Amino acid sequence: MSLSELKKRELFEYYSKNGFDQATGKIVDGLDICHKTFFNRYGTKAKSIEIAWQYWQKICHDRWDALMQHCNHSVEAMVVTLYHIRAMSREEPYYYRITRDQRLYLQRDSFFYSVMRSVLEQGKRCFHVQDNLNEETYIQFVLNNLFLIDVSEDKRPDVLRYVLLPALTERGMELFMETPFA
Repeated sequence: MSLSELKKRELFEYYSKNGFDQATGKIVDGLDICHKTFFNRYGTKAKSIEIAWQYWQKICHDRWDALMQHCNHSVEAMVVTLYHIRAMSREEPYYYRITRDQRLYLQRDSFFYSVMRSVLEQGKRCFHVQDNLNEETYIQFVLNNLFLIDVSEDKRPDVLRYVLLPALTERGMELFMETPFA
């Protein structure tokens, strides 16, 4: 039986506010359901966290799709994607932390991996990203830098150049330097 969007959203919102370290008793109280309903609906606490995380991935993708509508070129799309991912650490810290700590961002079907692949492919089609770039290695390089290295706001443009430089063509670098993020 499929879980309704409403139930997924309620679970997502509960974990967004309270984090994942709550006892099952607190979770059922917060969701205003009984233990039996919780276990019938979600199976286990671990499964409920997985459901909420998957729902968060869908929300992240919807937001990213909306942001991409305003990008002028593939390099800007790459930069906006990287800033969007960094903003998640402040806006949804519990989901961001579980993603970082369990290295879920490296799963091929994760939001992070799929959007990086998408912007790289777009960049290659526009000749802004090197055609011979090893996408798998580069995506891991970028995501590990985003999730595992915490940098201050004033150093962020330097880090952005550091992670983008290996991928961009000369034209791609010119476009990057024209962005307000350079």
